[in-house]
This record gives sequence, structure tokens and C-alpha cells, in this order.
Amino acid sequence: MSSSLRKKSQTLLAAEQGTVRKDWGGKISVALVYPNTYAVGMSNLGFQTIYRHLNALPDVVCERVFLPDPEDLPEHHRTGTPPLSLESKRPLADFDLLGFSLTYEGDYINALRLLRMGGIPLRSEARRPEDDRTVHGFRGRGRGRGAGRRADRRLP
Repeated sequence: MSSSLRKKSQTLLAAEQGTVRKDWGGKISVALVYPNTYAVGMSNLGFQTIYRHLNALPDVVCERVFLPDPEDLPEHHRTGTPPLSLESKRPLADFDLLGFSLTYEGDYINALRLLRMGGIPLRSEARRPEDDRTVHGFRGRGRGRGAGRRADRRLP
């Protein structure tokens, strides 16, 4: 991770209230992924609620992952930096479960971009048993029909 990406992440966390940091030892690790920028994701109260509820479970550690800001994408590509969790800076591949919050169809493509950047096969049937498991939650009229073959599980 480049120093500019690390500094940006630290600045975001320093300005927050309610960040949860937990020890990973023996816990199920969940990457709660919002396939849009930090500013868009953190304005979603449902996303914040799920983050808080998952971290309230004693056997779960939940960390947030966002689509990099457009101005940061060249640095991610230049340095080969995958999407990282905000809290511990771990890549998507380190998590046991990837939970995507897809609130509208426009973010489907961003979810695929994040998977690709993280080196995770886009289609569920291409994933091996040891690969991360993905869960997509949907809201709206489409009910996630367009992303069905990419998720291992779908939630209403």
C-alpha cells in the first residue's frame, strides 16, 4: 500500500466516530462491502446498522471496504493495491465472508470491479471451496436479479 493511500485511510478513520476495532483471533471475519465510495457508503444508515450489529456478535469481526475514490484508482493500479478494509487494511481475500450492500443497480458493476481488483473470481461457480464466500443483500424493485450468478447466497 502506498503512503498516499495509507494516509487517506488514516484521515478517514481519524474523523469518524463509532469505528469498531476487534481482535481477529478465532473469529469469523466479514468484509462488509459497499460498492461505491466511502462518502456514499457511510451516508447509508442501513450499511452503518449492519456494521454495528455484526460487530456486536462476539464471534464476528466486521470491517468495511469501499470502492476507491476515482482519483485514487490510478494509484491502486500502479501499486497493485487491492481493495483493503478500512479498519485493518486487510485485502478482501483475507476475509471468510464478503457481504455486499447493493442498494441500486448502478453499483452492480462496482461490485464486480471490487471482486476483480481483489483477485476473486467473478462467478460463484468459478470459486474454489477455499475462496471467499459472497453474500449480496438487495433493496429495490430488481431484487438483485442481475447479480445472482455472482453471489454464493442472496438475501432479500
